[in-house]
Amino acid sequence: MNDKPSCRVYLFRHGETANSKEVCFNGHFDIGLSENGENQFRDWAQVLKDEPFKAIYSSDLTRTRTSAQLLGEPHQLEPVAYPELRELCFGDWEGLSVAEVEKRYPDQLEERMKNIEKFQVDGGETFQQLQERVVPKFEEIIARHTNEQIAMVCHGGVNRVILSHLLEIPIKRIFRVKQDYAALNIIQHYGDEPVVELLGGAVDKSAPAEEKKIAIQ
Repeated sequence: MNDKPSCRVYLFRHGETANSKEVCFNGHFDIGLSENGENQFRDWAQVLKDEPFKAIYSSDLTRTRTSAQLLGEPHQLEPVAYPELRELCFGDWEGLSVAEVEKRYPDQLEERMKNIEKFQVDGGETFQQLQERVVPKFEEIIARHTNEQIAMVCHGGVNRVILSHLLEIPIKRIFRVKQDYAALNIIQHYGDEPVVELLGGAVDKSAPAEEKKIAIQ
């Protein structure tokens, strides 16, 4: 397997959002990062400053672009953004908190959790549609970087559908994959034989500033 052309992917979720105090369905809603969210990626930039990234990619939404820009600064890399890597579109729920959705759309949250694969908010996408949008772009990107290392900054839902595709996890089980703000997943991609080497890593806050490293959670 190790003789096959490979691409090493550092796949991140964006940093903490400015509206993170409430659980919100941000989707395509273009919210920025909180101060803590920016600092999360300043920390990652410090930890990974010596990694040989050849390119950095993100969705075209502010929270991922800002995260990717901060990550790319030590490498003098300008992120390339694609709308195909956006989060799941939540349609009528866009930008609303859980409490607001429960008030405006009674019983829909419960219905969503019972039917993860096919539930669709009016004007939004299903997770199956998200996977069909995201995975071809992911595969197109890694095909450009034979035997190279890249970074991608995406969203919780996007990362879950990528990882569920690679690990052959049914979409109805994707919430078994934890993706906190600024989570790091490392994928060694050997053609059709990917290996997920790290799932949901974080910066080790207990280490001295000059010795910060990746913590496995």
